[in-house]
Amino acid sequence: MSSAIRLVGLAFALGLAFLPPGARAQTFPIPGKPVRIVVPFPPGGTTDIHARHVAAKLSPLLGTNVIVENKGGASTIIGAMDVVRAPADGHTLLYTLTLTVAGNPHLFSKLPYNPERDFTPITYACRSAGVLVVSTTIPVTNVRELIDYAKRNPGKLNFGSWSPGGGGHLNGELLKEYAGIDALHVPFKGSAALVHGLASGQVQFAFDGVITATGLVQSGRARIIAVTDDRRYPALPDMPTLAESGMPGPFVTGGFYFLGPANLPRPIVARLNAELVKVLRMPEIAEMYLSTGGVVVASSPEEQMLILREQSERMGGIIRRLGIKLD
Repeated sequence: MSSAIRLVGLAFALGLAFLPPGARAQTFPIPGKPVRIVVPFPPGGTTDIHARHVAAKLSPLLGTNVIVENKGGASTIIGAMDVVRAPADGHTLLYTLTLTVAGNPHLFSKLPYNPERDFTPITYACRSAGVLVVSTTIPVTNVRELIDYAKRNPGKLNFGSWSPGGGGHLNGELLKEYAGIDALHVPFKGSAALVHGLASGQVQFAFDGVITATGLVQSGRARIIAVTDDRRYPALPDMPTLAESGMPGPFVTGGFYFLGPANLPRPIVARLNAELVKVLRMPEIAEMYLSTGGVVVASSPEEQMLILREQSERMGGIIRRLGIKLD
């Protein structure tokens, strides 16, 4: 274990020492009270799909109902604040991606939460990137053809994203910069809405999750032409990376987090982490993540905090480079 992880672990131990005795002895789960997993996106996207599969497996392990609540909007801030305001009893969790904890602090000057102060880390579920997908309304089958087409049609292309400031938005802006092309950003409210935009030709390309893009490909309305990670996906072994396609990046990658409200008692954190890790390592759940472009990590809380800080530093650098602010 690295010295950085040891230091984070020490910080958690010190935080526990200052919790009131009653908090450390709190019963969890509270009989008859369900556990809510808040997803800060509308139904139908990758985050929602992950959460619903995990909830179904987590419920019998905890011995209580586990439900998913979709609270989308405001670049995930609405859902995040629902969890920030929740009681620290283990019955409200946030399942979200890198935007919430590593992107928003750099995108908003007056963000109403602080990722390290206002959340308790539970586990980093998986690392994940995305895919570059193009609508079949344009004659493009690879990255080089997309760039050539954009240069022949300046100002005529739109690219979509599932949220302003999210990985899809940032990667679209980075592709424009690296390739020297012009395209207008069109933000949607979640991946499901983005899919409709691609299918209809409202936007001609987008960076999105594997599972939502695959549905379009199967219907013949889109093509996946590259993956954004620095390595090929096991689920798409024949699909080149952007670097292999002549766009070395860096591009935005990230993953998915389980978090609780601030000051969640350590015994509750330990129980939630243990049960979530069991679920995430189930073969059928690991396969579900793989099919959506994710690779299960199932970290400790201390490792999750370290990953959060590393991703925040990376995304902050990219956001400052692009000069993007959302307020």
